[in-house]
Amino acid sequence: MELLSNLSYSECAPVVTAEAMRFLDGDTKRSRVTNNGFQPFWGTQSDASSTDSDGFSSTIDAGYSLMKMAGIALFRRVCNFLGEDRERKSVAIVIGGGNNGGDGLALASNLIVAGIPCTVYSLAKPETFKDEASLAYEDFEKNGGKLIYISGNLPEKPQFSLVVDCMLGNGASGELRPAFARAVITISDWGIPILAADAPTGYDSAEHHAGLPCIEAEETVLFGLPRLDAYTQEGARVFGKVTVEPLDYPDDLIDKINNGIFLATEKMIPALLPDRNDFGDKRSQGTALIVAGSGNMTGAAALCTKSALRSGTGLVTLATPKALLPALQTKLDEPVFCGIGDASTDKLSIMHLMQLQDATQHQNAIAIGPGLGTDTETQDAIRMFLTGLQTPVVVDADAINACGSAFFCMEGGPANAIITPHKREWERNFGPLPSNESFYPEYLRQFATQFKITIVLKGCPTYVAIPDGRIYIIPAHNSGLAKGGAGDVLTGIIVALLSQGVAAAEAAVLGVLLHQKAGRLTRKKMGAFGMLPSDVIEMLPTAFGC
Repeated sequence: MELLSNLSYSECAPVVTAEAMRFLDGDTKRSRVTNNGFQPFWGTQSDASSTDSDGFSSTIDAGYSLMKMAGIALFRRVCNFLGEDRERKSVAIVIGGGNNGGDGLALASNLIVAGIPCTVYSLAKPETFKDEASLAYEDFEKNGGKLIYISGNLPEKPQFSLVVDCMLGNGASGELRPAFARAVITISDWGIPILAADAPTGYDSAEHHAGLPCIEAEETVLFGLPRLDAYTQEGARVFGKVTVEPLDYPDDLIDKINNGIFLATEKMIPALLPDRNDFGDKRSQGTALIVAGSGNMTGAAALCTKSALRSGTGLVTLATPKALLPALQTKLDEPVFCGIGDASTDKLSIMHLMQLQDATQHQNAIAIGPGLGTDTETQDAIRMFLTGLQTPVVVDADAINACGSAFFCMEGGPANAIITPHKREWERNFGPLPSNESFYPEYLRQFATQFKITIVLKGCPTYVAIPDGRIYIIPAHNSGLAKGGAGDVLTGIIVALLSQGVAAAEAAVLGVLLHQKAGRLTRKKMGAFGMLPSDVIEMLPTAFGC
């Protein structure tokens, strides 16, 4: 866990609530006034921050400095969306009267200076702007901007290349007021791509759900730090692609709101990869045992094994019922085969435990479960095998089903265990998940800390809960991975990482990141309809950066 805990906030940002962001914003403003300004702690210093190092006379001035940074961040995203010939394209910015509207005015000032046509529609009268938003409006006017005040009645079919939603933003809650509801409906009817600032208008950040109506953005820019709402299945539907644009929040103030929930992204992969021993033999690169397969499910064993082989481990042993060996040996060349039982054995049972335990000798890590089946004798054998096991182990698929909720109270249960259920497996074995996904992190944290296990709850997003209470959220939406066998591939990656000495928490987080990166690259090459889990395995070398 040392590598994970050593990552900076720029490498692995905390996921915070809308309320926490408001506290951070206020603390930062006061700190900038008290400390006469400070340099940015992460990311690239923006033009706005470079002019603010002389200090601030008030929290409003300090807040406006942050607002200008948000405007520049939005400007970058707008330019990225418009692409070339952006001066020939036009942008509509729809604002409210609060600071989210101020962000929109700051964006408009940047667009005007850059010569990009923009029209600003406001649901608030200029005289109602306060504090930072008022300063943003003054600069907007100085740059030649003209505000169009509306009461929700926008043009029916305007010709814009992009709409920027700056009506309410982060922290809005409750039912939309009529003027805002009319604006949302009209903008949605335009059929023009929408970029939202901090949150789509209509998304309730207090209740964590999309109201009716609600903006469905193509992209949402989050300022400062990520929020969980943007990555849940409920939120992702309206947030669209999510970009986090850092602002000048100092580490010590982020520490105050950091609740141990982090966003894990592909940029973390290089820092978490294990070192390779170029002078070592195969055993020095890690040894892994995979216990998998039964009469009708040889594919799961093959996928898990091949995935482990593609993930850096030096020696993989596949322990599988002996009747399956002919089929598996035609699919796999590289592993060592440990045939369990006799030539007629097609499932694991208690009578094979001694043979299986012998196979664990000299193994650095074990994976158990893919394709083992749900026969009662097999389930009994799995539970007995896991009891007292000290070798790091990935418990997946049918091994989860065999243990059920008893896994959490097994006498002498396995140490250093990682379990990898998807949501249906979790609910079937351990009880219902919270009805609102925003409560998943705290719910999983209780299980991981109480029972000292690492939990990989697979889905969109995937949650990794580790025994010290930290939660890692890995966002990805790839229907090409929603196919039988994808979980077996993930298990193979994780057990390979464990075998190479990667700690359980890091193996879980890194394994999910590599799996999703390989899935993303496979989808780009083959498309979501045609890609298979075996194709994802072939993309693993690229995902590792080899």
